[in-house]
Amino acid sequence: MSGLIVEIQRSCLNESVPVESLLRRVKLAATKLKLGSLENWVDGELNGYAEDIPPHRVLHGQPAAWNPVRGWIPVQTDSATIADALGTAMVGQGIGGLRDLIESSDGGVYHFPIPPEIVIQLNKGMRFQTSKMVVQVPRGGIVGILDFVRNMVLDWTIEMERNGVIGEGFSFDAQEVENAKAVMTTFNIGKIDNFAGNMGTGNTAGDISLTAKNVSEIKETMQKLRDAAPSLVEAGADEDLPDIIDAVVIEAEKPTPEVKRLRSLTQDVRTALAGAAGNLTAEGAMALIGGVLRILGGG
Repeated sequence: MSGLIVEIQRSCLNESVPVESLLRRVKLAATKLKLGSLENWVDGELNGYAEDIPPHRVLHGQPAAWNPVRGWIPVQTDSATIADALGTAMVGQGIGGLRDLIESSDGGVYHFPIPPEIVIQLNKGMRFQTSKMVVQVPRGGIVGILDFVRNMVLDWTIEMERNGVIGEGFSFDAQEVENAKAVMTTFNIGKIDNFAGNMGTGNTAGDISLTAKNVSEIKETMQKLRDAAPSLVEAGADEDLPDIIDAVVIEAEKPTPEVKRLRSLTQDVRTALAGAAGNLTAEGAMALIGGVLRILGGG
């Protein structure tokens, strides 16, 4: 009987094995190898994410509103900040539900609801009132999530095998357990995508390591907020908002940005925006800030 790690590898290469079945095998291995954070990641993928959506599940599409006469129509805005926020879908569904979604439909686009409080704000600036707004995401975005997870698991098993962690049947010896823990201190999901943080035991926000892509995304987001700062201040945000945003950019541009300071400064930006709550531009800005905080491991 081959070891569990090799069995998982075979499953990764067999497209007929559902991703959720593959993940259950990973959870079994993670439990026996005492890799707590890997178990948590598997649970998130299997059961879904209520919050702290990881970057590989943040998709972009076209915001649309329901018109009783014309059906779904695109939502247009002159603000790049709002357009970016409204076109972002946080896909928290369990992996099995996502697989069922793409297998039970003919393709096209999938609809992810925009929160009701955002719809209420948007209705104030629209010529007609709509009860439903969604982000229309192409089928390829959902397929990409499933492919990411399958590739993630394959990459993990390769690292395990490379370091002598194979197992016999469903069992691992003490040395394999220690080797697995050692590997997980350096195995970073960011090697596949831009998800920051290691998957070893005891992973916390303090373990977050930023990739170049992370830093680029943070700076790009802050530039969008900086451009919108005058209108945000006019809407009630703290007048120091531009300076706080600049402080984030300055830290991000350092050769080795300090994650803890970046997180603290970004939370200061969110606090400075509070006075503009209820303003449509501020709603979009808050959504962008939430994305940066997820990268930085904050809430």
